[in-house]
Amino acid sequence: MSKYVEIGYPIYAGMPVFPGLPEVKLDPRERLSKGDEWNGSVLTIYLHAGTHVDAPWHHLNNGKGIDAVPIEDFIYRSPLLIDCPLGPDGFITIAMLEAYEKLHEADILIFNTGYWKYRDTDFERYANHFPAVSPEAAEYIRTKLPNCKAVAIDTLSIENMAEAKRTGFFVHHAFLDHEKYEEPTMLIYEDINPAPLIDKKLISAFAAPLRIKDHDASIINIIVEVEA
Repeated sequence: MSKYVEIGYPIYAGMPVFPGLPEVKLDPRERLSKGDEWNGSVLTIYLHAGTHVDAPWHHLNNGKGIDAVPIEDFIYRSPLLIDCPLGPDGFITIAMLEAYEKLHEADILIFNTGYWKYRDTDFERYANHFPAVSPEAAEYIRTKLPNCKAVAIDTLSIENMAEAKRTGFFVHHAFLDHEKYEEPTMLIYEDINPAPLIDKKLISAFAAPLRIKDHDASIINIIVEVEA
């Protein structure tokens, strides 16, 4: 027996976003209570707010937009949850990855740093000095794990932002760059909620992006099949 769980966060007005990004707005347009013929609303959202997926064009002018990424890149047969509890500015290392026997079989790595616990209770902590993938681990994943198609993390970014400014966003480029590395581009999911996966056996996973033409990302939900 298996069941499906969601690891994307709900969207709502004023939801937590990366500091400095536009707030999410949900404006009522039509309402039955006002005598309109239906209920209808207008959503205004930055494409990197909440649970989202980065397309190559996010960091590469010649990279694919979210509408051009093949749909099979969003379907996973061997998801792997990486439990890597970390504190502020901590880094996911190669050693943490190699502790998992099924690492080389995995087609998506889902990182549980434990920082998701602060999203609703202490967003200032969640939004600043969050853990991230180290540059060394990013390159290892890209070059040593040919089965891996995507990475997902329970923080606002896959990359330490202070480090990124010094290295030219090396971690994002490690996953998204289709010229530097021989293997195909890897997708990046950020601000995911791994709580439903803890202590579960993962079977499969999938996501479906909004096909926004020639753009850098999509708001997304990820559905994971787990053993009941």
